[in-house]
Amino acid sequence: MPGRKRKEKPEEIGFLTTLSVPSEGSVGLTGTWRTFRPVLDQERCNKCLLCWIYCPEACITKELRINYDYCKGCGVCAEECPTRAMSMVKEDEYEDGKDR
Repeated sequence: MPGRKRKEKPEEIGFLTTLSVPSEGSVGLTGTWRTFRPVLDQERCNKCLLCWIYCPEACITKELRINYDYCKGCGVCAEECPTRAMSMVKEDEYEDGKDR
């Protein structure tokens, strides 16, 4: 389809792989209607990658970068984080990389 981005391949680590890849919905980017955004505290993160494994939209990479173009803010990553390094912040309270 013209104008649509090419679908990415799932990421893999050993026998683990993401189940899906970020992709556009029928009306475009799917992260535009998010009300909560996941924010990672790098100092608390133990790099277990549970957020990467459980993200239903594969919006978190193995390098722990979050693709906000497609993240819907479901909060599964924050719920599964054993160190509580991932938190959910309201979009209207998030500004310039820092929550208010």
